Amino acid sequence: MEDSITGIFERTGPIAMAMPNYEERPEQAEMAAVVAGAIRDSETLVVEAGTGVGKSFSYLIPVAQHVLKSETLAVISTNTISLQEQIVHKDIPFLEKALGMDFKAVLVKGRHNYICMRRLNRSNFKQRDLFADEYEMQQFAKIVAWSYRTPDGSLYDMAEAPEARVWDMVSANSESCLGKKCPYYKQCHLQKAREKIHGARMLVVNHHLFFSNLAMKDEQKSVFPDYDVLVFDEAHSIEGVATEHLGASVSNSGIRYIMELLFNPKKQKGFLLTVGDQESMEWVELIRKRSEGFFKGVKEYFEARKLNGEADSMRIRRPDFVANDLAIPLSKLVESLTTAKKQARNKEDELEITAYIRKVNALNSSLEVILSQALENYVYWVECSKNKRTNKVSINAAPISIASILREEIFSSHKPIILTSATLSIDNGSFKYFKDRVGVGDSKDLQLGSSFDYKNQVRMYIAKNMPRPSSIIEYGHAVAEKVKHYIGLTKGSAFVLFTSYSMMNFVYGELEDYLNEKGFNVLRQGAGIGRSKMLSRFRKEVGSVLFGVDSFWQGIDVQGKALSNVIITKLPFSVPDHPVIEARVGEIEKRGGDAFLEYSLPEAVLRFKQGFGRLIRSRKDTGIIAVLDSRIINRSYGRQFLNSIPKCEIILDK
Repeated sequence: MEDSITGIFERTGPIAMAMPNYEERPEQAEMAAVVAGAIRDSETLVVEAGTGVGKSFSYLIPVAQHVLKSETLAVISTNTISLQEQIVHKDIPFLEKALGMDFKAVLVKGRHNYICMRRLNRSNFKQRDLFADEYEMQQFAKIVAWSYRTPDGSLYDMAEAPEARVWDMVSANSESCLGKKCPYYKQCHLQKAREKIHGARMLVVNHHLFFSNLAMKDEQKSVFPDYDVLVFDEAHSIEGVATEHLGASVSNSGIRYIMELLFNPKKQKGFLLTVGDQESMEWVELIRKRSEGFFKGVKEYFEARKLNGEADSMRIRRPDFVANDLAIPLSKLVESLTTAKKQARNKEDELEITAYIRKVNALNSSLEVILSQALENYVYWVECSKNKRTNKVSINAAPISIASILREEIFSSHKPIILTSATLSIDNGSFKYFKDRVGVGDSKDLQLGSSFDYKNQVRMYIAKNMPRPSSIIEYGHAVAEKVKHYIGLTKGSAFVLFTSYSMMNFVYGELEDYLNEKGFNVLRQGAGIGRSKMLSRFRKEVGSVLFGVDSFWQGIDVQGKALSNVIITKLPFSVPDHPVIEARVGEIEKRGGDAFLEYSLPEAVLRFKQGFGRLIRSRKDTGIIAVLDSRIINRSYGRQFLNSIPKCEIILDK
């Protein structure tokens, strides 16, 4: 099988015949052969494939060959919707045409992404009670018009996503689904999508859907059937996504949102008006008032005990740190809704009430779990937003480690599992850190370099005489001067990557007049422009300078002259003030380990690799990387950062 697969990638193979200007990549063929072997032998395979390898082809072909021959099912999970759609709408159609085969692949989205025609029709009759103002009515009217022309009935088919509150009134959910008894069953977009799953051999999902599906396993609400092969692309993200979905969170804004869906007294709108449930309205009002008092108490507790004035989160180590004044009214609301359900005038109202009962029960359950600290090996914390406009306060819980959970739920299955990404290894190719974090036991490991010529495409400048990053003001001034110098070398077209908003805003403040004077189009994360709009503007206006934190270090693909400079202002060590990081560091120290070497350093190296990877996205790209943190050459651990990136020209700068 491996020999026949490598032949597909040869210069005379079917891919070359179907792709003009095809360039053979030995790494791509090697990966495909190893994936085929892992599937045949039911192994777990960890593959780091450098940028430009074309790893999606390398797993899609052997996976498709296996599932089509054995009539089994594969699940392919990606972190980003953009990659998910690229695989389904671009990669798979190309391969199907080139290879002359039908992969039987389906893009799978969660229920909430689909419109429910029955709920849409119900909302149409009840819109005067449901929608809070003229704006929401207009949003609803747009959804109605769109519903007549949409081919798949999903959010991604809309030119502009509607307000969440309006979409919640018309989207599909499991509690209010009538199934085959629904008068709109034959028109149902969700059912059509689910029917495609039954005939599929390959399901393309995203990590969020995969892990929310895993979290609901006990409720037997699985979106997809048993699979024979599992592929995690962008596998470096699974720890973070799994942690989010296997945890719990309750916020003041979340409670307010659900209560306003039920009843908004100021605007005299909401679901409860459509069923005439006066008693539940009264409980909703009490919950709203109690919620304000409850979260005021949470915030006061936080403000009185936080040690760092900059911190927006704090770990909670004792149960019931505030009194749960919400448990009784939430339970009473469920009782009241249950009575209303029994008295419902029709099946539709009964189903809608059932959905709200589940939401309120889930809210109450999460509150109880977090406040009682009922789950072992979990970390509990409070988070208070610095944004005065939203004033969001939340209480949260998350597993300290997901390794044992994923080992039991996924990696103990003895099914073939492929984990791949461009950033999985550290320090000359070790996968140990990644495997330990996500619970991978025995596995076959493969590291493939990039097909790009980094020695000729990249120059890396390292500033060798920078102040220590701990000297914040002195360091900030020095960073500003260096940023000015390096963006001058490329006349903009630069990402300036930071590890904190405070440092980014300080440096931006230092450079604002200079950047305006020089006429740069400057985009700054957190300045009121969404991530996708920032990227769109950056791509369109060559010479732009983008100041970014966290999410701009990874998952961004800007090719060509728009990006020719990536400035890494500081080695991306996580400050262990976030409760989850603090708890993970604490676990290592508790067993006598070195938290810096076992957690902080590997995390920073992987993030550094991701930042480095933003620059070269095609064989034609060229540019510079500037590292403004002298520790990369002045500290012994610095070699791990340099050993983990492709070899390129390095220039030590003053």
